[in-house]
Amino acid sequence: MTTPPRGFTLIELLVVIAIIGVLSSIVLAALSTARTKGQDAARTEDVKSFKTAMELYYNDYNSYPTSTGSSNGDVPLSDSQLNAELVPKYIPSMPALLVADGDHYYAGGATVTAASRYDMLIYLAKTNSYCTTGSVPNTFGDWGNSTACNF
Repeated sequence: MTTPPRGFTLIELLVVIAIIGVLSSIVLAALSTARTKGQDAARTEDVKSFKTAMELYYNDYNSYPTSTGSSNGDVPLSDSQLNAELVPKYIPSMPALLVADGDHYYAGGATVTAASRYDMLIYLAKTNSYCTTGSVPNTFGDWGNSTACNF
């Protein structure tokens, strides 16, 4: 009498490996979507914190901060003069995600030194595009973007 063979056949192993591969690709796709949503949620909170800092600055100086880093007032959020105006009195540090994305800030008004409003260009990972927000969103920034942020 012979003993039955033990273990799995090659076909059974290939089927199991294929099933594991399909399941892992579904999980990775879901994680990627969750990561994008998480980044945008963090970005939204960073923008809200930045806007609060801007309003606190406005209450003290009756204008929004400006920068000489650009002739038209449009500067990246990494601008050293803008950082010097806001950090650490109004915000502990510039939001790293907004700085890394290359988001922009534009102060405008009657004069460059007395800005009565501001606009910001913010990157959104979900749509892979930019939107504008600020005290009066998309009214005077020179980015050619007509999409207002939904936050």
